[in-house]
Amino acid sequence: MSDLKELVTGYMKLTIPQLNTVLTIGETSIPYTVRYSHRSKHQRIVVTPKNVEVVAPNNTPFEEIIDFVESKRHWVFNAVEKCRSRNPLNNSSNNPQYYTNGIKVAYRGEQLVLQIEETDVDKVIINFTTYFDVKVPCGLTEEEKQEAIKKALINWKKDRVLQDILHFAKIYASKLNVKLADIKLSEQKRAWGSCAKNGTIRINWLLVEAPLTALEYVVAHEVVHLLHRHHQSAFWETLGTVMSDFKERKACLKSWETGSLS
Repeated sequence: MSDLKELVTGYMKLTIPQLNTVLTIGETSIPYTVRYSHRSKHQRIVVTPKNVEVVAPNNTPFEEIIDFVESKRHWVFNAVEKCRSRNPLNNSSNNPQYYTNGIKVAYRGEQLVLQIEETDVDKVIINFTTYFDVKVPCGLTEEEKQEAIKKALINWKKDRVLQDILHFAKIYASKLNVKLADIKLSEQKRAWGSCAKNGTIRINWLLVEAPLTALEYVVAHEVVHLLHRHHQSAFWETLGTVMSDFKERKACLKSWETGSLS
């Protein structure tokens, strides 16, 4: 009998090292994996920005694991939300994110709900009011659906932030009586904006996730560089003539940046 038990245990190690399932809390779905480990003596839940994993001792009945996760549902929800809100910048750009109903997406300084519906469309369609309404083609594999949503959200954000940038740039160029050259989106790791010698202004598209007042500050800042290629007193004085509260806006950007990168 003991030999049979050892055989079954070995078979489990080989055939089901991981299982995928979903914890549903209201309208929020949290996918997680179950990993059996011969080293574990107790069940535990590990939450990271990338995924949720339940580690369980070998031979733990799957029903017991489900019950264990259910008993920790509120803790899991809060832990996942904490990971997501702690680093919205990295979640959107560098770390893969699993898109499910109820997940929150960073936009203009807020975390807004995303709702997904599989329907008869040819490609992912995003409508935005006070939340993200995402229509996804039927028949996609889970991997295809995730990649399609990710690309569609990035494209949507880039398009939206470019509209905001152009709007602000025209306002401040008019106030300063300067002519705009080219304006491009960037994804620089150490700068939110830049102004080249030829007048080309580049703004980091990830500022779409920052408060709008912070984005406006960065755009005005770079437009002023069309007149002053430095950060000496003349630069700040000129910025102050077109944006009297630039210090507050700069502090807003710093606060958001610190919060998003902590």
